[in-house]
Amino acid sequence: MGPVRVQATYSTNTASLFNLIEKRASGFVKDPLGIRDAVAFKLYSNFYQYDGNNVGYYSKSGLGGIFNLEFSLDGRLLVAACEGKQIMLFDAANQKLLYKISDAHQNCVNCVKFLDDKQFATCSDDTSIKLWDIRNLKKCTKTLHGHSNWVKNIEWSQKEQMMVTSAFDGSIYAWNLKTQNDCNTMYDKVFLMNGLMRMKLTNDSSKMVISTTNGFMIIIHNLNLLTLATDLRSFRPNLYRLMQISNQCFPIGTIYNYLFSPNRRRNRVEFIDDFPNEAEVISSLQIHPHNWSALSRNVNEEENEEWTTIHDIQDRDKIEYENAFKCINENDNSILHMEEENHTRPTDLWMGYISLEEYNNHHRDFSQVSQGHIDILQVPTMGVLNTGLIGINSSYNTYFQQHPNDRNKIISNLPRLTHYLKEKNVGKGFIKEVCFSSDGRLICSPYDKGIRLLAFDEQCNELSKCIPDQPTELKTAVELNDYHKGVVVSCKFSPVHHQLVSGCLGSEIKWYQPVL
Repeated sequence: MGPVRVQATYSTNTASLFNLIEKRASGFVKDPLGIRDAVAFKLYSNFYQYDGNNVGYYSKSGLGGIFNLEFSLDGRLLVAACEGKQIMLFDAANQKLLYKISDAHQNCVNCVKFLDDKQFATCSDDTSIKLWDIRNLKKCTKTLHGHSNWVKNIEWSQKEQMMVTSAFDGSIYAWNLKTQNDCNTMYDKVFLMNGLMRMKLTNDSSKMVISTTNGFMIIIHNLNLLTLATDLRSFRPNLYRLMQISNQCFPIGTIYNYLFSPNRRRNRVEFIDDFPNEAEVISSLQIHPHNWSALSRNVNEEENEEWTTIHDIQDRDKIEYENAFKCINENDNSILHMEEENHTRPTDLWMGYISLEEYNNHHRDFSQVSQGHIDILQVPTMGVLNTGLIGINSSYNTYFQQHPNDRNKIISNLPRLTHYLKEKNVGKGFIKEVCFSSDGRLICSPYDKGIRLLAFDEQCNELSKCIPDQPTELKTAVELNDYHKGVVVSCKFSPVHHQLVSGCLGSEIKWYQPVL
């Protein structure tokens, strides 16, 4: 089935691609007003699969699903991460396979990330991260160990010159690749939480965005990786989220109100929880190329609905954060005074968990589970923790004696949702990776056995030109149906050219470009 296109409403008589080329050839390099918008609309509304022989790549050699696709920084190469442990490199100019690494990892490959123009990293369900050099792909240059569960994504912090990874063990590691050995001292565990799903950095490394399996996201503003572990050492996001939902204050939670303070200069925390649905697992996450927003895809608890959403992640006015703090009325602090008056130990709230290792050994044979599935997201959290309510001489009382205003105060999350769209609920249990175009005007979203190109408005304008007063639906610019043999689970725009690629569960990769 061919593409379904929106009807062009822009006048392109004076803003055609041919006129633009002629003017530039004559030395008129200044773009006429509005021409970028008109050209973008013309290009994006005419995206569909390449003509010719090299329209795709299909293999019957056990590749499994194409879980991730990544272009090199110059757009010349494409690397595909495969469910069947393979890595494949393609020439983006002619779409031909250049190199295939059959046993790149001991389990499915989940993510690829270029660290510079020659080096890229891959991660796997075998819990390892590997570094590769495109000049010699016979073996990896380094194998890094540290995570204890499936490693799902890799980021690069240009500011600190460090690689950052996250896994289903709930940890985020920062790796110093300048270390000359492969020992585990190369990394620092900078963050830990139960239910961590994905982690992304903005392009300027000023923010970290984390998606969870508990229906909310976390923004860490003014990111400082070097102090993140210390600053958030004992902070428990899920407990703070429980306070927000239950509208109750626990000392072990409210003691960390300062992390949400708008006056905080580094590693300031903010939660996002406004979704158009009852989001549970926020499985896919991407950052706008201009660092304006976070693009995510989620499923609800019953796994019968999927939604694509856009949330603003830019800094807001300080007064908005200050007004977001609210006081929760306590019953005259009766719980805190009970021990002193009655000499009895009051009942406290505890959170009990089972370890991942115990759960895995007792309940699951991972060798028989499809590696793209997200059933692992149902694993209970770990550890035992009390709320800090009991104990009249506890450290919490000491803190609240010095900061009495924080005892009954928690922050309400600011509205951040700007755009959304409901997706087809197919390929249950598999993560569908969404992505932005290089200019941030368009979103590519897996859509059954094809893809949809989504825009913020009917003219494919930049987000800054079409910010709605209320959350609004994304617009479908092009719908490419049934282009794959299986359900599409990954897609990626070239960072340089108007080129797009998608991969499915059926070992198939398709290439697209605008055809005018």
